[in-house]
Amino acid sequence: MSIESAKILILSFEIVIMVVSIVIITIGIFQSKNSQSGLSALNGGNDELFSNSKERGLDKTLSNWMTVLGIIFFLVAIAACIITNIYL
Repeated sequence: MSIESAKILILSFEIVIMVVSIVIITIGIFQSKNSQSGLSALNGGNDELFSNSKERGLDKTLSNWMTVLGIIFFLVAIAACIITNIYL
């Protein structure tokens, strides 16, 4: 792989990372604010930390998308770092 093709590949990875991060932020805005957070558990403000509350409907779908997009973001970022260190 030449240096020019490596630069183009890295640029495409950076574009993918930027798009995925914007989608993650957008989904984060639409997620329910009622969800149990770990920070409130540390403060003592969460009395129902271990209750059996399951996500349903849109909350579950958004949570699944956040997980998938987070994994994609991580893998593409690692690939961009490896290609940068090998070819540039």
